[in-house]
Order: sequence, then C-alpha cells, then structure tokens
Amino acid sequence: MNPNSALLAGLVAGLAIATQVGPVSLLLVETAVATGPRRGVAAGMGVAAADLGFATAAAATGGAVSAALSSHKAEIRGGAALVLAAIALHGLVGLARERRGAGAAPAARRADAGARAGAQFARFLAITAANPLTIASFAAVTAALSLHGLAPAAAFVAGVGTASAAWHLLLTLAAGHAGRWLTPAARRLLAVGGRLAVLAIAANLALHN
Repeated sequence: MNPNSALLAGLVAGLAIATQVGPVSLLLVETAVATGPRRGVAAGMGVAAADLGFATAAAATGGAVSAALSSHKAEIRGGAALVLAAIALHGLVGLARERRGAGAAPAARRADAGARAGAQFARFLAITAANPLTIASFAAVTAALSLHGLAPAAAFVAGVGTASAAWHLLLTLAAGHAGRWLTPAARRLLAVGGRLAVLAIAANLALHN
C-alpha cells in the first residue's frame, strides 16, 4: 500500500472508530455539556491522543497485536467491562457526593472531576487508554492492511489522528455550546443518564463474554 492509500485508509478507519456510539463518547458529550466547550475540547483531544497512540502501536506491530489479541477475546471483553463499570460507578458516587455537599451552587454542578482543561485531557486519555476494545479495533484494521514500510505506516497513523481529532473537536464544541442552553437539573440528569448508559454497556459486555 502506498502512502496516499494508507493516509486515506487511516482517515476512514479513524473516523469509523471515533464516530461509534460507545461509553467514551457518552462520557465525552456529558463532560462537554457540563463543563463547557473549552474543557470539552480538551477532553476530546485526550481521546484523539489515545487513538493516535493505539494506531501507532498497531501500525508498528502489524498483525502481531491482532493475532495476540484474537485468542484472548473473552479476557478483553471482561477487562473492558470491569474498567467501564468502575468508571460509571465512580462517576455516580461523585455525583451523589456533589449533590449532598454543594447541591445549591450552579457552578458546582458545572464542575467535573478535573476543573482544568489539562485535567480533562489527562482524564480522557486515561479512560480511552484503559479500554482494551479500542486497541483491539485498531489492531484488527491494521492486520487487514498491507502497511509495509515506514512511509505507509506513518501516513496511516496521520490519517487516524487527523480524523479522530477533527471528529472529537466537532462533537465537543457542539455539545459544549448546547450545554449552555440546558438548566442545571437537565445537566445533572444527562450526567446520571450517561453514567448509567456506560454501566449498561459494561453489563452487556460481561453477560455476553
């Protein structure tokens, strides 16, 4: 595969994986709505950075990662279920504490686990990196491609990074600006609903493991 074809493949793969409705995207939208566009964009770039790292690892190892992961599908799904359940439960506990401790302050309702943009970036980088289903997705894509040589591999990674960053920028800007029209009660309902949805996804992964 030549570099131009690899770049196009990376753009398509990055967009396809980034636009999937999953636990990370649900948490990302909720965070952007709750904390505003600036912190939402920082969170989105954390997800894009993790995608870039996964794509780099998958492209560098070729089909080796996919072959290694294919025999451990049950463990991957089980690990993802545990990680997602922990994230959802931690978020629900945090919301409950926030309601008891500072329920009357609108600013407190808009505050998230990381008040600063840098903290949101690091938080979502860690959340995405802790989900083994993401690396499995990129490994499967790279295994199906012929990325022989440094130039095609680099072009593929660049395509993935560009597509993921563009999508998450658009998503978080839209959600962040839309959040300004919501009442504090509506934002709280969205936060609870998002975490319950993540918990449901974790349960589905565990039950169908």
